[in-house]
Amino acid sequence: MSLPLSRSADLAMRKDLVRLRMEMNRQQVLYHSQPLAHPFQRIKGMVGSSGGDHEHSSGKGPLLIAATVGLSLFGRRLGKLGKLAKVGMMLYPLVRRLRH
Repeated sequence: MSLPLSRSADLAMRKDLVRLRMEMNRQQVLYHSQPLAHPFQRIKGMVGSSGGDHEHSSGKGPLLIAATVGLSLFGRRLGKLGKLAKVGMMLYPLVRRLRH
């Protein structure tokens, strides 16, 4: 257990620690709520990131995302073509990295 706080310096230090923790929690909540508060900026960032900075982009452009969703919904109906498309989509990021 902790010892009782007897000095005013200990109390002040403890108050500062609590203030810092509260500020850290506030900053975390603010950071994690940004995508929820501004969903169009997130989509715009995903679409815009496919062109310029290849080091930080995930390699998933808007066309690849749409194709993934389409194949997950209708892949079984396409048969062998759907399987080939899925393999191609898995290999596309590797080929793209090798080209750059």
